Amino acid sequence: MGSRSNTVAAITVDCLAQRAKHVNISCTSMVVTLFGDVLSVHGGWVWLGSIINLLQRLGYNERLIRTTVFRLFKQDWLQVRKCGRKSYYCLSDSAKRQHERGDTRIYNDCPTHWDGKWTLVSLVSVAETVRENFRKQLSWQGYNTLIPNLLAHPSANHRSLYETIEDMNLSNSVLIFSATTEDVHSSELLNSITTEKWQLKSLENHYHQFLEFYAPLLKGKPTNLTNEEALLTRLMALHEYRRIILQDPDFPEEMLPSGWVGYQAQSMIKRIYQLVLPQSLLFIADELENAHGAVPSASPNFYARFGGLTNHPT
Repeated sequence: MGSRSNTVAAITVDCLAQRAKHVNISCTSMVVTLFGDVLSVHGGWVWLGSIINLLQRLGYNERLIRTTVFRLFKQDWLQVRKCGRKSYYCLSDSAKRQHERGDTRIYNDCPTHWDGKWTLVSLVSVAETVRENFRKQLSWQGYNTLIPNLLAHPSANHRSLYETIEDMNLSNSVLIFSATTEDVHSSELLNSITTEKWQLKSLENHYHQFLEFYAPLLKGKPTNLTNEEALLTRLMALHEYRRIILQDPDFPEEMLPSGWVGYQAQSMIKRIYQLVLPQSLLFIADELENAHGAVPSASPNFYARFGGLTNHPT
């Protein structure tokens, strides 16, 4: 076996806690990732004490975790049930829908075919009180401002777009168009504009930093990986990938630089996720509780993530 720095166990709990601090992962973001990646497929509900016991290992203190969970409840991200002196939390219905839209991008393993058309979304009739929130929701789907009050995307997921419009009760306020460029010069100019507006250079740097930190996981055999390290590695790696992918406009290959680093990151997160999956599931079964005891096993649809997962060591 190689040196510990070249094995999966090199990324210890302390190392992951330092990483969370170094890249400034807020407690709020980590709680959201925990519910979206783990709890959403294990029955949804979890005891607050389990959240505290888990996230303290990444350096978040109990008071901060309690405050964060309560704030997410007040913001309608979480719902709560009381059972005696214990509190149990689950994603709210609106948060579940938003996570499901994000999941289609985060866990997707299939490149999409592009027909050359752009989806344009006009905000001119959207009330100013909700316009910025609507713009933010679409930015997570890869849209950006082409000109004031006109958002654009070349390979948009129309299902997510229409679900967002319906959730925000904007069906009578949003104009949606489909458009193409007329000549090669327009296409070249548009490619130049999108590279700048969607900040592909900055995005590329984020992907490289992600690859640099987590690549050592795949260089050695995880013979000394603990169940705790497995779940925390899964959470941290998925969170950092999620943070980047939700900034990634999800452009078709035709509009990306040659050898786009995002494809490397997608391949790596899938391999890491599968690598730590069996032991992460053991930790979940042993350590996370709901009102009935241990949280249930992962739902069948969980194993469809990243094109197909298996619950056995690779």
